[in-house]
Amino acid sequence: MRRSAQSCFIILAAVAVLSPICAQAKPKKKVYNNSPEQVFLAAVRTARERHVVTYVDEKMLMFTFETGHSFSSEGFIANASVEPEGASQATLIINVQNKKGMSWGAGDRMADKFYEQVADELAGETKQAAAVKTAEKAVVVPDPKAVPAAPSITKSADATPASKEEGKIVLTSVPDGVDVYVDDSFVGNAPATLKLPAGKHTVKVSQSGYAAWTKEISVFAGSEVNMKATLEKNQ
Repeated sequence: MRRSAQSCFIILAAVAVLSPICAQAKPKKKVYNNSPEQVFLAAVRTARERHVVTYVDEKMLMFTFETGHSFSSEGFIANASVEPEGASQATLIINVQNKKGMSWGAGDRMADKFYEQVADELAGETKQAAAVKTAEKAVVVPDPKAVPAAPSITKSADATPASKEEGKIVLTSVPDGVDVYVDDSFVGNAPATLKLPAGKHTVKVSQSGYAAWTKEISVFAGSEVNMKATLEKNQ
C-alpha cells in the first residue's frame, strides 16, 4: 500500500509540473496599427525569409510555416491568421505546435520573436536579407531590362491566369477610379487586377485633391494578393 501511495504521489506531482507547460500551447495574439492586408503580407514575408512556408490562403489571410531544429526543440509547426480590428488595425494570431516532445516554452519565445520581426518588416527595418528556402518554390527575379515598361492590367474576372513567373495584385481604392502607377509607369485606374513579374515593385495611386499613396511589395510567382489603397484628402 505504501509503495502504491508513493507511485500515485509521483504521478500527481508530474501532472502538476507538466500542466503549466501544456497550458502554454494556447494561441498568441498581437495587435498592429496597420491594415489586415499589410500585416498579412509582412507576416508571410517574414515567414518566407526565416522559415519554410507550407500553406498560404490569401483570401482568408491564413498561412502555415515550419521552423527548423534548435537546442531546446525539434522545431515547430505554426498556424497563423490575421483578423481585422478596423480600417487601420489588425490582430496576428499564431498557434504554435511542437513537432516532437516538449518545447519548455520555446514555442512562446519563437512566437514573440516572430511578432518583433513582423513589426520590423512593417516599419521597413528588416535586419536580415531575404532568403528563399529549399522547400519553397524558386522565385526568379527577371532582368529589369527585360521587364516591360507597363505591366499587363485587366479588370476582367475571366482573365488568363498568371504564368508561373508572375503574380497578381487585386487593387481597390478609396475613392474609386484613382490613377494607378507601377514602377513609375501609369497602368490604368482602380479597381484593377495587376499581373506583375516576380520580384519587388512599387505601386502608387494618386488623384487630384488627395495625398498620393505608395506601397512597395514583393510579388511571388503564382501568388494573388488583395490590396486596398485609402487616400487622404489634402488639407
